Amino acid sequence: MGLYRERVFPWLLDHVVRGEEIEAIRDRVIEHAIGHVIEIGSGTGANFLCYSDSIASLTTVDPNPGMNRMARRHSKYLGFPVDMRELDCEHLPMKEASFDCAVTTLTLCSLADVKKCLREVYRVLKPGGRLLFLEHGLSNSETVSRWQQRITPLQRRVCDGCHLNREIDTLILNAGFTVEEMKNYYLQKVPRAFGYMYEGSATK
Repeated sequence: MGLYRERVFPWLLDHVVRGEEIEAIRDRVIEHAIGHVIEIGSGTGANFLCYSDSIASLTTVDPNPGMNRMARRHSKYLGFPVDMRELDCEHLPMKEASFDCAVTTLTLCSLADVKKCLREVYRVLKPGGRLLFLEHGLSNSETVSRWQQRITPLQRRVCDGCHLNREIDTLILNAGFTVEEMKNYYLQKVPRAFGYMYEGSATK
């Protein structure tokens, strides 16, 4: 896996993904999680405190041992059961229709096979189950999107596979989901090429 990916990048990510603006948005998205929840690309556990204690359980999926070590420290005092799985999401071991809700935040940008992962998420959700998402991706501005295309090869190397140029809504729709609601906007304190957001929910 490499020293940078396992030791350095988790620490770097834990600092980058925090801040008042993004924390408020996380709360807004994740407050809708109910029942048995699966979080894909849980990283260092930045979302954990956003979940209501009323959820039945949280299962997390992340292949990076360094991320999971940090996440375990953040999970100690949660008021619901947490099952942390150190694995890729392309081959989830869970049975079909196991979860009421799935969550992805700043995750779909970096998955090696994002299409296969979303199909797996669709499979393990119950009929009518919801996918809550908060992702950054390709801007609808021609100027910004051109910069995103240029920067993405370097971004992938520095940020563990992160793409700036993925059309998040198209990926979700192509996996079979119905997008219930979605809004796009730029984060206020982030350069536009890095901060074009897709926030919303989709159903199976």
